[in-house]
Amino acid sequence: MATKRVPQKAIAADSTIADVIDGLDKPIEYVRRVLEKLERCKRAHGDAQVRMGVRGRAECPNYLIEYVREDAKTHERTTHQDAAYSGSTHRELAPHHIEAVKNWSPEEMNITAVSALIGRLRNPRAPSSRFADED
Repeated sequence: MATKRVPQKAIAADSTIADVIDGLDKPIEYVRRVLEKLERCKRAHGDAQVRMGVRGRAECPNYLIEYVREDAKTHERTTHQDAAYSGSTHRELAPHHIEAVKNWSPEEMNITAVSALIGRLRNPRAPSSRFADED
């Protein structure tokens, strides 16, 4: 019996992890590993956010960890890339992957949003807010 090839799912160009969560191979493990990288970046730089890779495999997309710095005088915020990671191995990718802007979604999720996402994945029946069961 021949196995049917499943067509590769495309990732929308403006996706975040929350947008693709249903298509991930192991969503809780994937988000946990991303959160580890975000926490490392936050310890090093005081801030952390993640952008999805939009040109790879939808089941385990690569991701880019960044941080934002604000200039004390001008209050201008600039984004700095920390590192890009393979979505399947969670190992750091070579710097040239970061520079290819078309690889990355313009939308990011901050560390707080990713923490909330893993909480929802681990406990899907929990009310989304403390007012959810009130009339």
